[in-house]
Parts: sequence; C-alpha cells; structure tokens
Amino acid sequence: MSIDCAFYGFLARDADPRTSQAGKLWVRLSVGVGKDDALQWVSVAVFGKAAENAAQLVKGDRVYIEGSIKIESWRGSDGAERHGLNVAAFKCERTHTIGRNRPRDERPAREQPKRQAPAAGGAPFSDEIPF
Repeated sequence: MSIDCAFYGFLARDADPRTSQAGKLWVRLSVGVGKDDALQWVSVAVFGKAAENAAQLVKGDRVYIEGSIKIESWRGSDGAERHGLNVAAFKCERTHTIGRNRPRDERPAREQPKRQAPAAGGAPFSDEIPF
C-alpha cells in the first residue's frame, strides 16, 4: 500500500541519475525532512519529466516533492531489521530558500521603524487624519 504525499526537504547528497532497463532516466535522491530530533530521511526515486530537472540537483538544495510514499523493510548487514520511507515521485522542484529557512547571512537586515518626531506639545503622534 502507498499513500500520496507532498513535502519540502533538503538533499543530503548530489542527485544520482540512473537509467532503467527500458532506457528511461530516473533519479535517486536522499532527502532530509524536518530538523534536529524530528529529522527523517526519505529515499526518493524521481521518474518521468521531473527526473530531467531532478538530475541537476546538488547537495544542500531545498526541494518540493510530490509522489507516493510507503514504508520499506529490509535486513541490514548486521542482520537487524530496518525500516525506511521511500517515495516514488512524479514532481520534484528545487525551491528557493525563504523565510526562516534561509541561512542567517542571506536574511535581509531588518529595518528599524522610523520614529516620528514629537509634535509641538511633546506628544509623538497627532490625532489629525492625514487625508
């Protein structure tokens, strides 16, 4: 069973373009979603036209993904059972860093609000409507 999903994340490494047995391009991505203790790693396979754009992605790029997600199970080399999230994506777009996701050096400097000079009686604002 798979579930449709949509999420934003960042690439852990450069895109890994591959060719299917039918000769079609597909791209493997390792995407981090969340941060700190809530960070989850998702293995993403991008197909179709979206794979052409996904092939150009590099480590650290922020992406928006749409596809079908499912939980996979496998045995690790140590014999322990492992679980992971896999997505078959039909949409993959590089996003621009916005808002709080921007690195600090890219954030615009906050402008200080301009203070109005006190009006003639010492009050900083006038009750007069300017129009």
